[in-house]
Amino acid sequence: MSKKQVDDMLKFEAHRHRVTLAGGYPQNASPFDEAMMDSYKTYFDGSAYTPANGYRGGAEGKGEKLFPIGMYGSPVMGKTKNEVQLQSDLWVNWFKKNAPQVKYFWYITDEPDSAKLLWVKERAGWVHGNSGTGKALPLFTTTAFKKNMADVIDYWAGFDGVDLTELPQIRKKGGDHWFYNGNRPRYGSVILEAAAIDFRVNSWIMYKYGINTYFLWHTTAWKHNGQGPKRHLHQDVFSTALTFINDDMDFGNGDGILFYPGHMPYYPEQERGLSRVLPSIRLKNMRRGQQDAALLQMAEQKIGREKVLALVNKVVPKAMSEVPMNAPVPWSQKGDEYDRVRGALLEVLLN
Repeated sequence: MSKKQVDDMLKFEAHRHRVTLAGGYPQNASPFDEAMMDSYKTYFDGSAYTPANGYRGGAEGKGEKLFPIGMYGSPVMGKTKNEVQLQSDLWVNWFKKNAPQVKYFWYITDEPDSAKLLWVKERAGWVHGNSGTGKALPLFTTTAFKKNMADVIDYWAGFDGVDLTELPQIRKKGGDHWFYNGNRPRYGSVILEAAAIDFRVNSWIMYKYGINTYFLWHTTAWKHNGQGPKRHLHQDVFSTALTFINDDMDFGNGDGILFYPGHMPYYPEQERGLSRVLPSIRLKNMRRGQQDAALLQMAEQKIGREKVLALVNKVVPKAMSEVPMNAPVPWSQKGDEYDRVRGALLEVLLN
């Protein structure tokens, strides 16, 4: 299969589940290249997701709305002020002309520690001090909101969840705050030991608090990253649960896996002989949660948000920064209870 066919296979399966694979492509991890970005436009305008292009499934003709520049802080913007400002101009101009509906941003660095903040502030100053159009380039990082970075970062995705007290002010300035991977008890976990509801509940939490985006670090971690004792290992994801472990020996079973490979060249005994990717049960649970959220939104149009939130509160009384990290999980861990609310929503819509 060609690289484009493999890309489409992954993109299509994600799109059917209403997930955007927003990274891992040369366009995300390279300095600006007009030809490469032009070749990506079909994902933005939705024409990639049509039967004419081989796609069949939900959300036909609907394009992607999110694009990170420089995944995990890869050095695509250059190392000097002039390089960063030139790249900023090029990216902003292209999106203004070709995909103004897309939320794009410079993924400036990943999980910055305090020592990295001065570096981030310097680069942000180069962007915001640009005399050209590039000064409008938004900046993103995977960290919880920090007051001393409020004028530097536009989009946040915190492992601690969303700081609900700060969210209105962040949005007032044109930014946003999302959440990242999994962190009980504030929102669902990503590991295999968690309850099946964990991937479903996140959509309910997003509806309840008006959160726009849930960011998951990986969906096909079939080759381990560069950390820990498994660094760069091609993983047997069908039979070995431990898919993430770092140098500090933090680990996660099933972490980074939403899809499984139809072909397994590194472990012949796991070969399925399928030229496709296989969706996981966790991906199906995520899709179920998105269906629930769609029903919540439809019911809100009919009976109002206050009455819908009364139903939501039966299963998700609180989440995110309302929950101390040493508290028990406050939201229901039983799928039947969500199904009962789902049934009530359907009654609202059918009557």
